[in-house]
Amino acid sequence: MPWRFAHRLVKPYVITARGRSWDDAMVATARSAATRQLEFDDAMGGLGLGVVVLHLADDGTRMVVQSWAKNFQSRLSMFSGLDVHDLRPAPIGAAPSVWELEVLSHERSSYVHHILNAEVDVDGWLEDALDTRPAPKLDGIPSGT
Repeated sequence: MPWRFAHRLVKPYVITARGRSWDDAMVATARSAATRQLEFDDAMGGLGLGVVVLHLADDGTRMVVQSWAKNFQSRLSMFSGLDVHDLRPAPIGAAPSVWELEVLSHERSSYVHHILNAEVDVDGWLEDALDTRPAPKLDGIPSGT
């Protein structure tokens, strides 16, 4: 479900390492932390469309906040911590993991297709979400995380 604000729409994602689970309280905490960054992004030229990726990894918790901005730009902020209540700006040089990049890659394509198209389709953009649930194993071969 997208997060709807007065002047902003956000597509949230949750990625989990095997054995980690999430609940609505974790998402609410992440939403609160992401909202502060999104408000800053709006003040810096954000268009009011964004993506948040909450990643419950084996070694801690990370969150990526991406806002689409004017002139075909985006703003990307990383947060990390031991758990969702401990999220702080990630160290300089931190970058999204391959799993987070999978979501961001999909979202870039979705943005280009639905928003930068001659006929802006915000509803189509909102509906075009990547399924981050683990895929079933085929013939004993794991597929993804």
